[in-house]
Amino acid sequence: MTTYEHTVDRPVAQAASRPSLRRLQPQITLPLLGIGSWAYGVSQIDGSRIGNYGLLASANIWFVLGLVALVIGFTLELAHGRHRGWLLGLYLVGLIVAIHSTVAILFGAPEYGWVYKHIGIASAFQTYGHVTDPTNIYQQWPALFAAVASISSLAHVNALSLASWAPLAFELADALLLLGIFRLLTHDRRIPWVAVLLYEGLIAWVGQDYLSPQAFGYLLWLAMILIILRWLRAPASSDEPHGWVARLRAPLLAGLRPAPPTTKAMRAVAVALLAVIYFAIVAAHQLTPYAALAGVAVLTVLDLVRPRWLLVLMAAIAVAYLLPHLDFIVHNFGLFSDGNPIQNGSGTTAAHHAGGEATTALVVRVLAGCMWLLALGAIARRRRTLGRVAIPAALAFSPFLILGAQSYGGEAIYRVFLFSAPWCALIIAGALCELRAPSRWFLTGAVALTALFAGLQGLYGAVSVNAFTAAEVTASGWLYNHVPRGSLIVLPQENFPMLESADYNDYDFEIMPADPQIDQSWMNESNLSQVKSWMGAFGHQTAYLVVSRSMAASTDYYGAPKGYTELVSSIPTGLGGSVVYRNHDATIYRVTLYHSDATAPSSPQAELGRPK
Repeated sequence: MTTYEHTVDRPVAQAASRPSLRRLQPQITLPLLGIGSWAYGVSQIDGSRIGNYGLLASANIWFVLGLVALVIGFTLELAHGRHRGWLLGLYLVGLIVAIHSTVAILFGAPEYGWVYKHIGIASAFQTYGHVTDPTNIYQQWPALFAAVASISSLAHVNALSLASWAPLAFELADALLLLGIFRLLTHDRRIPWVAVLLYEGLIAWVGQDYLSPQAFGYLLWLAMILIILRWLRAPASSDEPHGWVARLRAPLLAGLRPAPPTTKAMRAVAVALLAVIYFAIVAAHQLTPYAALAGVAVLTVLDLVRPRWLLVLMAAIAVAYLLPHLDFIVHNFGLFSDGNPIQNGSGTTAAHHAGGEATTALVVRVLAGCMWLLALGAIARRRRTLGRVAIPAALAFSPFLILGAQSYGGEAIYRVFLFSAPWCALIIAGALCELRAPSRWFLTGAVALTALFAGLQGLYGAVSVNAFTAAEVTASGWLYNHVPRGSLIVLPQENFPMLESADYNDYDFEIMPADPQIDQSWMNESNLSQVKSWMGAFGHQTAYLVVSRSMAASTDYYGAPKGYTELVSSIPTGLGGSVVYRNHDATIYRVTLYHSDATAPSSPQAELGRPK
C-alpha cells in the first residue's frame, strides 16, 4: 500500500510543479529580455563618440528597447489582477541598474568633477584620521567623508572605487525606503510601485545621487520620514473639532488614513533615533537639514506629527552645529541670498543656450513644470478628501520655503526638486491608479516612459562633459605624485578630475579666469601674452598646465572659454610648454615663466566655490 501511494504521488507532484514552472517562464522572460537588451546596447556604445546631445542621441536601438521593455513589462504586471511583488521588484531593480550603471560601465570612472574633491577629502580622512584644513568647507561638514573613510579602511577598498557605483547604491536604497514609506500612506498596493517607477524617471535628471553629502543626507532624510510616518503620526481624534483652528484644519484632514498603533516606548525610541539621524544630516551637508526642517515644520503645523516639540529639537540641533561655523559661512558665502524666492529659484546661468545644452535644459524644465502641475491637478481632484494627500502634499511643497532664504549658488531650485519629487510622484501615481478609464494602464505606461526618457535626457545630455575616463583619472593621480610641492598648477578650464587630498594646500592651484560658467572675470585664453602674464604674476618660475578630453568637451558643450582650443594648440610653441606626462585623454605641460612685477590676481580657487 505504501509503495503504491508513492508511485502515484510522485508523478502527481511532478505534474503539479510543471505548470508552475511553465507559468514562471513567461513572467521572467520580459524582465530578462529587457535587461539583456540594455546590456547588449551598452556594449555597443562608444563613449568617445557621444556628442553634445548626450547618450540617448548616440545610443542604439537595443539600449532604448531594453528600457522600454522594462517599463512596459512593469506596467503590464500592474495591470494583472494579482500583481506579484517579487516580479515588480525585479523590473524596478533592473531599471535602476540600467539607469545608474550605464555611465560607470562606459567610462570606468566616477562622473562629475566635484566628486573627486569628495574622494580626495575622504582619502585624507582615511590617511590622517582628522580634519587637516579648517578653511575647507567640506571638512567642516565631515560626516559623509568620515563614513566613506571608515568603510574604505574596513573593506580595504579605495574611495575611488566606491564612488563609481555610489549612484546605483544610493538609488537602490532610496527606492527601498520610498516603497516602505508609500505603503504607509495608501491602501492600494499598486500605487507605491507606480510612484517609485515615476520617481526614478522624474529624479534622474537632477543627478544628485553621486558620492556627495547631499545624497547621503537625502537618504537619511527618507529614513527619518519613514520613522515619523510609522511611529510619530498624530493619533486621530473621534471628537468633533473645537476652536477655529481645528475647524480650519478639518477639511484638510478629511479622508486621512489613521495612524498606525504605537506605544509610548516606541515613540520615545523613534524620537531618539530621529535625533541621531538628524545630527548626522546636519554634520554632513549645509542645506539638507533646513529642507528637512521645512518638511517637519509643515507636518507639525498641520498637527500630523507628535510630539510637537520634535520641531524644536531639530531646530536646536541645526542651530547648535551652525553657530561655531557661522563666521566661516558668513565670510565666505553669506548666510542669506537675495530674499526674492523667484530670484533664488532661477537656477544656474550658462554661458549661452544653444544646441544640445539648450535642448537638455528645455527638456528638464518642462519635466519639472509638468511634475508640479500634475501634482497640483491631482490634489485639486481630491478637494473633498484632502486628507488622502495631506502628508505627501505637505512634503512636496514645503521645500519651496528654502527659496526664501538661499539660492545656494543657483542650485537651491534643484534641491527643491529633489525633495519634492517623491511626494509629487506618489500624488500623481494615486491619480493614475484611480482612473476609471479602461486605458488607465496604457496612460500610466505612457506617463512613466515620458518621464523616464525626459529624465534620462537630463541625466545623460551632458555626459560627454560630466563623465571622465580612467586615463584622465590616472593623469590626475600622476600630477599629485610627481609634481614638486609648492608648484603652480594651472587649469585653463575647471572640468578635470582633480583628486584633492590633505596636501592640496601644498600646491598653488589656479583656474584661468576665463569661464563665465563659474562666475569669474573673463580672460582671453587665445591671447598668449595675457595668459603668460597672468601665470607669471603668481611668482613661480614654472607652471604645470593641464589639458584634457573633458576640458575640450566642456568648452564645446557650453561654448566657453572662447580661446581654449587656440591656447591648447599654442602651448608647445607660443608658451614653450614641454610635455611631462601624456596619455590619450590628458596632457601635462611644464611651462617656464618670467616673473612679473604685477600683483597676482585674486585666485578663483575651486576651494571657495559654492560646495556641490
